[in-house]
Amino acid sequence: MANYRLPERSVPRLKPDSTQDPLTDTDRCHPTQPFRCPGERTVCISIQYLCDGASDCEDGYDEDPRLCTAAKRPPVEETANFLHTLIMNHGPNYLEKLFGSKARDALEPLGGMQKVAIALSESETLEDFGKALHLMRSDLEHLRNVFMAVETGDFSLLKSLGIRDSELGDVKFFLDKLVSTGFMD
Repeated sequence: MANYRLPERSVPRLKPDSTQDPLTDTDRCHPTQPFRCPGERTVCISIQYLCDGASDCEDGYDEDPRLCTAAKRPPVEETANFLHTLIMNHGPNYLEKLFGSKARDALEPLGGMQKVAIALSESETLEDFGKALHLMRSDLEHLRNVFMAVETGDFSLLKSLGIRDSELGDVKFFLDKLVSTGFMD
């Protein structure tokens, strides 16, 4: 099927579902166009129109690079839970092995677990991630080396950092998700 889109003004917009109870959200979008653009007006678009190269929201939010990157990545909650689990199982400085010296004390110097999870979700590349969290060049290079070790299967570096065999699978699974979405490009 050809990837043809109607001009913006001729794309039919369904009205919010009027069968809803009047006490509920009257700006709810129809299930066939569930994405609501930010703004005062209710503009709803199909999920298929997110990150397709053509702005459908008045402010272009549906093409925002952070939104489009986050759509490909694991959810922030999943990332935060993964980071939290590593810290709970291995201590507050465990993530220093991955992210470098600024990751001490359960990521507090980087703004906390939630901020790191959001940056991993929204940052298109490793460089963007480093800028978002103000990483030192040495920590950014350390993280790049960790990713490269995972990508190439060179687990000797990871083991030299103190990552045990039992942890390698989880770390690899998580980092592979980021690599597969262009984080290392």
